[in-house]
Amino acid sequence: MSTKHCFAMNSLSARKRLLFVATTRADADQRSEFLRRNGYEVDCASRRDMALSMSRARSYDVVLLALDCGSPQIAALADEIERQNPNTLVACMADCSKSIPAFPCHRMLWKGEPLEYFLARINALAATA
Repeated sequence: MSTKHCFAMNSLSARKRLLFVATTRADADQRSEFLRRNGYEVDCASRRDMALSMSRARSYDVVLLALDCGSPQIAALADEIERQNPNTLVACMADCSKSIPAFPCHRMLWKGEPLEYFLARINALAATA
């Protein structure tokens, strides 16, 4: 009788904290709930000042910016969060139909991608955070 051996693997997202910064709560609800179901601890912010105060109060592995504002404001917010928390990885969700913020390519996610791709990208970012 042959037995099948299974190796238990922890999720890459185990105990990873993520701050989702979106213009409205509705923008973040679907994606943040999907991340929670896949093992992430997710907090949401809808304004720049709220995101900064939350990142001061807690340590996040990944901060995901999904704001509908011009790229200089997004880049400035990312710089400020990274200055406060050097160990935090800041990523950005971009809309292909609008101007793309000045972010490194490996930290860009796309608003139109399916949730499975979104999760895979977040897992890859969280693994390096």
